[in-house]
Amino acid sequence: MRRNVAKRRPTILVVGPTPPPYNGMSVVTQNLLKSRLCDQFEIVLLDIADRRGLANVGRFDWRNASLAVCHGLRFLWLLVTRRPDVVYVCISQNTLGYLRDSLFLVPARLWGTRIVVHLHGGAFRRFYDRSSPPMQWLMNWTLRGVRRVIVLGDGLRPIFHGLVDETRIATVPNGIAADEMPEEPLKEWRSPSSRVSEDGDRFQITYLGSLIETKGFLDVLRAAPLIAAQCPCARFVLAGGLRHAEKAQEAQRTVEEQGVSDIISMPGVVVGREKAALLRESHVFVFPPCNPEGQPLVILEAMAAGLPVITTNQGAITETVLDGVNGFIVPARDPEALAEKVVLLFNDPALREKMAQASRERFLAHYTLDRWANDMVRVFDQVLEED
Repeated sequence: MRRNVAKRRPTILVVGPTPPPYNGMSVVTQNLLKSRLCDQFEIVLLDIADRRGLANVGRFDWRNASLAVCHGLRFLWLLVTRRPDVVYVCISQNTLGYLRDSLFLVPARLWGTRIVVHLHGGAFRRFYDRSSPPMQWLMNWTLRGVRRVIVLGDGLRPIFHGLVDETRIATVPNGIAADEMPEEPLKEWRSPSSRVSEDGDRFQITYLGSLIETKGFLDVLRAAPLIAAQCPCARFVLAGGLRHAEKAQEAQRTVEEQGVSDIISMPGVVVGREKAALLRESHVFVFPPCNPEGQPLVILEAMAAGLPVITTNQGAITETVLDGVNGFIVPARDPEALAEKVVLLFNDPALREKMAQASRERFLAHYTLDRWANDMVRVFDQVLEED
């Protein structure tokens, strides 16, 4: 009698952080563990998170060094005992981070394992160009051993020109989990931008993200008095963690100097239901980074909630937010331009509602977790089919 033997699922060794702390890479790892990839493949996770918080990211101390060594040894154990078909690594864009990544990439290449790396930012080329020759050699050697490099948008593919063969670069835009979306189906859904608060005198502008200068949160604070002068009911919520004490002091000085402390709220990091409630109460979402980005998840969250998005031309953002369709692209470090677009949306509810609807529809069409998982499965399948 012939026995039915279940086909072995390919094993993927995933190297990445899970939250907390919350950042793009940790949320993507969390989303992967929620997705259908766990049904398609045997997922083995090496969690490399540093639970002390975002202030420790990219910084050298003995705790970080000891964690890296422990993670490297744990990786070797998993590589030998689990013999994964694919090693998947979210690569860093700074020297200390990439040296840590090399603890995984070097042994995986020497072991002959298929490697897939995922870039969640847009600054890797600048990092490479500014690195020392020995560091560039290390990046070249490790990247020559990868089967696929995943980027977040077609505009980011040139980052790896000369480092990875063009045929080995895959574009997979981000996607976020269903529990990040409003519960109402599209046909029954009304955008937050169309809703009026109970007292009828609140127009909320929301920022989500780390409160660091390169993300543009100080530009939002500087735009606040310009907006308040023309929108007396404007209120601002800037939610996120402050990495550095000096920036917290600078933010406080900016608020006091601008005379807007009574209309500014900075509640810290918000997640889950608290974040969903914040977006439901908002009318416009602003996120104006001035440094290279990938495809910020906070923009997708705002689109899922049905908000017009005002942002800047960084990374894959302009492939996500279409200028004049579901938001506006403004110059970086330009509080006046930011304020102008917020005031325009305040004065034109019809335009605001049209952009809100476009954000929601664009999210559902392109940036759900199911779509992301399908794209990732396709990439892994292609790699597994190669000799």
